[in-house]
Amino acid sequence: MEIKKEEETKEIDDTATAAVAEEKMKLSVDEVIEKYVGSFGLSQLLQVVLVSFSWVFDSQNTLVTIFTDAQPSGWRCKTSAINASLSSSWCMNDTAGGGGNEGQLSGHVFGLAAGSWEWIGGNSATTIAEWDLICHRKFLAAIPTSLFFIGSILGCTFYGRLADAWLGRKKTLLLACILTTITTFFTSLSPNVWIYSFLRFGNGFARSGNGICSIVLSMEVVGNKWRGQVGQYGFFFYTAGLLSLLSLHILLEPIGVPLVVESPRWLLVRGRNKEALEVLRKLARWNRKKLPDNIDLIIPSQATTGSECDKNTIGDENENIWTTRWAAKRMIIVMVFGFGVGFVYFGIQLNTENLNFNLYLTVIINALMEIPAIVIGGILLSFTNRRLLSSLSAISAGVLCILCIIFTTASSKNTSSSNWPQLTIEAIGFMASSITFDVLNIYCVELFPTNVRNFAVSMSRASLMLGASLSPLLVAVGRLSPSLSFIVFGALSIVSGTLSVWLPETRNAPLYETLKQQEEEEEEKHRRLRQPTMV
Repeated sequence: MEIKKEEETKEIDDTATAAVAEEKMKLSVDEVIEKYVGSFGLSQLLQVVLVSFSWVFDSQNTLVTIFTDAQPSGWRCKTSAINASLSSSWCMNDTAGGGGNEGQLSGHVFGLAAGSWEWIGGNSATTIAEWDLICHRKFLAAIPTSLFFIGSILGCTFYGRLADAWLGRKKTLLLACILTTITTFFTSLSPNVWIYSFLRFGNGFARSGNGICSIVLSMEVVGNKWRGQVGQYGFFFYTAGLLSLLSLHILLEPIGVPLVVESPRWLLVRGRNKEALEVLRKLARWNRKKLPDNIDLIIPSQATTGSECDKNTIGDENENIWTTRWAAKRMIIVMVFGFGVGFVYFGIQLNTENLNFNLYLTVIINALMEIPAIVIGGILLSFTNRRLLSSLSAISAGVLCILCIIFTTASSKNTSSSNWPQLTIEAIGFMASSITFDVLNIYCVELFPTNVRNFAVSMSRASLMLGASLSPLLVAVGRLSPSLSFIVFGALSIVSGTLSVWLPETRNAPLYETLKQQEEEEEEKHRRLRQPTMV
């Protein structure tokens, strides 16, 4: 009798267990993160740190031209090349014709006879000195940087589609890091300005995937209230990259990225529910938490889940930004806004040589201004609307750029004394521009759903790079008229800041998974807001 009772009890327990297993809890990724994984714990912190190392590599490759392509510090007469009885002023004599020097690229520069002068620091000090990018060739100095940003534009399109439709965020980031390392190495071996420009183009193409995948991977694994801070603090590594060594990047990038987990949101929209759930379980374990065994991931507002569907993706796999009216309109506004932000953000950094101040000290001060920009931006993002913050910071940067004109005209470019007021205003203006740059990247992640998010961020980054690709031309003009460059930077920043009023607010909004889901839920939200309140 006892044996029979035990068997009956066991059968009842098995039946109950099976019934519980059949009653799956259908939860979205947001719900799993908030209820079981944790909004922001050790696992998410580790994820953010590892993927953010790509920003270190990215900043070095982007801003290294401030030093490598800078105007040399000065020149001097080659007194050893002339008769000792003659004055060193002999090299100031311009010999007409120059038939004896035909074929020399330097020719007669600054009214000096060819071969009678030399760059202080030698011909290897910068690319301008090494390849004689002066006089009628001076605009060639802007080509490598412009091509770098043009390569970034094309790379953004490539990586955005690759990360959304094929490889995912993690593998795309790893590919970008490897290609960036390779192109960086070969760029250092360039024998002339044309090969250097071509390799800078390739380097720009390769590195464009770093920032895109890094910010998306960071923000897709945390809770809603932490998205702004996580996206903002990742830019600490961008600042660190400007102040650190290239060898450190090469060591960290290939080693760190394989330890990163793939975005569970991307896995879900690709129909890989089991893998997405396993990633969430891993994140929960690192946070010393456990997910229930009966969770089934779903996309809200959709009847079928990935486990019940034989398709490779959830929803309409032909969905894209340009065929969805509301998304296309939103994307165009973001891109125009991004063009202005990129032009000003990178232009101010490249324009440091046109300030009446020591170049190296100016670059260090600008780099350090990134730190308060990140801290202030992170604090403001916790309680300020994205739309308001991006607009005010862009307008503030524009006003400060225009104020720089006062001190530019008040002092001569060749004045030996340093212009501290000009540098102070420029540095604060750059900080405001940096806040705009950071917030725009975070804003774009939140404006679009998972199935097109990387592509949207890549288009935003492409517009940033398009603006950046044109800024070196203005910097070159600024060598002749520093006031003009500040006027253009200021005006463009102010105009860009007004565009965000046409974008929706995303603070505390969920991260949607598909265009269809986002359209339906945003329409429902607007419908509820339009309904009169019942008293």
